[in-house]
Amino acid sequence: MVALLERINEILFAAVLIVSFSLLAYVILQNWRSDIVRALGVLLTGVIIAYSGDLLLSRAQRPETIEFLGRAQWLGIVLVPAGYIHFANALLSFGSASALAQRWRKSVYAAYIASLAIFLLVVLGTNLVIHTGTPSGPIARFKAGPIFWFYVFFFGLAALSALIAILIVRRSALTPAQQRRLNYLGATFAAPGIGVFPFLLVASPNMVPLTLILALQAVASMIVIVMVTVMTYSVAFQGMLIPERLIKQDFVRWWLYGPFVGISTILFIQAVPVIAQYLGLPPETLITFGVMVMTVLMPIFVTQVKPYLDALIYRQDHSEIDYLRNLPRNMFTRADLRALLENSLVAICSALQVQTGFIIAPGEDGFSVKAIWGSRRVIRRFVNEHPIVELLPQLERMPYDASASLDSGSFVVVNTFCLLPLRSPDGIFLGAIGLEATPEHLQRNGGMSAEMRRMVTGLAHQIELALTTVQMQRQIFDALRGLAPEMESLQKLSSRLEQATPATLSSIEDDIVLHPDFPQLVKDALSQLWGGPKLAESPLLGLRIVRRLLAEQGGSPTRALQAVLRQAIANLRPDDQIDPSAQEWLLYNLLEGRFLRRQTVRDVAHRLAMSESDFYRKQRIAIEEVARQIVLMEEHEYENSSGRR
Repeated sequence: MVALLERINEILFAAVLIVSFSLLAYVILQNWRSDIVRALGVLLTGVIIAYSGDLLLSRAQRPETIEFLGRAQWLGIVLVPAGYIHFANALLSFGSASALAQRWRKSVYAAYIASLAIFLLVVLGTNLVIHTGTPSGPIARFKAGPIFWFYVFFFGLAALSALIAILIVRRSALTPAQQRRLNYLGATFAAPGIGVFPFLLVASPNMVPLTLILALQAVASMIVIVMVTVMTYSVAFQGMLIPERLIKQDFVRWWLYGPFVGISTILFIQAVPVIAQYLGLPPETLITFGVMVMTVLMPIFVTQVKPYLDALIYRQDHSEIDYLRNLPRNMFTRADLRALLENSLVAICSALQVQTGFIIAPGEDGFSVKAIWGSRRVIRRFVNEHPIVELLPQLERMPYDASASLDSGSFVVVNTFCLLPLRSPDGIFLGAIGLEATPEHLQRNGGMSAEMRRMVTGLAHQIELALTTVQMQRQIFDALRGLAPEMESLQKLSSRLEQATPATLSSIEDDIVLHPDFPQLVKDALSQLWGGPKLAESPLLGLRIVRRLLAEQGGSPTRALQAVLRQAIANLRPDDQIDPSAQEWLLYNLLEGRFLRRQTVRDVAHRLAMSESDFYRKQRIAIEEVARQIVLMEEHEYENSSGRR
């Protein structure tokens, strides 16, 4: 029975290590700027070091190795109380007691100094904290020294401070979601303490049966796994402005790919010797086959489980998420369009007995040849002699007839090619099919049957439908890209409100970017970017990003606001690879000419080839884009300031 419990404890020690290390890596990668996450990282590090010592001690045989490992693991044991005090201070800084947290900030440094002193006393081999005891089976290795009780008091005080901080912040939490997370935190904050506190130094193991001690250790390890997971979830994203559904999804996926796969692998490796003994095979052989099976089956299992977990997470938005998940399969992409154009052109040319043909369609660089059949040399010579830009006006002027077909004579004849315009159902020009043939040849259709003519006409209409669909998709994607900053801002605002306390609520109320007239404030500031009362007295001077730039601008709020406005305009400058006639360049050139170069409305409108009425409409859009950039800059500054607390 003792041997079985020892094996179970070893497995659970390894499981705690995997879970703790995975959670530590996760929170540090996701939100390492947050002080509360750094405090949580200290607590998880303490658990990792303490359990690493337990796992190694379970296999150690030599007395000097046991002595070294038993003292070295105290680095983790002393980190936890210091981490609790750090955690309490960081948690209060997010709540209504931030002033109290600032006053007691020195206690965090004192806690780490005290922990370092205790560890040095242990690791230097003194008997003040612990000393080597009489071995009692695989458990008892040390006894308490005279200063150990100071550590117990220190540990209890630290854990109590963390609990009080949680209760204070819980009382000031306003939203149900924040209260729920703090309830989870209050129920699980003791996990690191349960995992590392040296209980056997308080109670003599001779007074309790060995099997009971091992059973309690196993139960404690399982409790630590559950509690440390819930605790990490409760605080890992504190101060991060993303929706809760994304927090849950990221956390669950990380747990599947990290702890779940790791624990499953550990369980398999531990089971190999038993299975090998039963089958009479070498363990190394089973491990080879087992690793092969695990590396294939575990990803498949995780992939199969994820949709069900996502369904639980997105139970209120299940239909929308499912649709978006299947959207990539249902989209008609540019690659699909190219394949359809090429295949349709081949079918049309073959049916009409035409040797060479091409299709003109729009792209990112304007209209160009998108599909070719037959002699590339002939098509290249035709395009060089008759550039597409010169052909487009004549093709667009062709009268639109919804019932037009290839045998109706609706062609533009250029040299040896007949060009058939392609249009959307509402008559918008989409492109053209070019065929190397005479109109008489096309009208004769090479002796085609009526069914073949209908098939060719149907293919032409399918090309029109495909081009229309791709254009509509492009417009939808452009609209979504334009809405992305607004959606991100709304998500961050929702997260800020969810984490709000009476103290932070006042800061939200005073947040200038939430003012309904914020775009007008930006317009007024831009109109006097080079100086004036609308700039010197602008409410935008209260922006966080402006306050941060004060030192760089010699303490002048006006110059700091000017720098912010210039940076917001610079952020709107498109990549050089984008077409100069694109909307992005138009808006940027308007802002640069009107506000940075101080040109008149007439000069800018003339340079951009637009009327003054169109100029004012575009200017309104451009100023809204500048306001949106300032909102993003302000939110980034808010996240950085939250992480520094």
